[in-house]
Amino acid sequence: MFSTILLTAGGVVGFLVFTALVRSGHFFRTLIYTVVTGNLALLGTAWLGAFSGVLLAVNLFTVAVASILGVPGVLTMVILKLLFGV
Repeated sequence: MFSTILLTAGGVVGFLVFTALVRSGHFFRTLIYTVVTGNLALLGTAWLGAFSGVLLAVNLFTVAVASILGVPGVLTMVILKLLFGV
């Protein structure tokens, strides 16, 4: 049940991000910028995790979230990690 809700919410967010990219008029430039900055933020967080204690594993899920949602997605994962220890 929970996984279905989570998958549906992820699909809706992905659709909204895709729609915003298309409507911006600079689809590929915006997409590349989002992917690069999101993954740099994820790698920076993973590297600094040794010093701060907030460790985000670099795996397929976290890279996908960082690539699709960018820096806000990485910040959300950090906040969820701090609040719930997920």
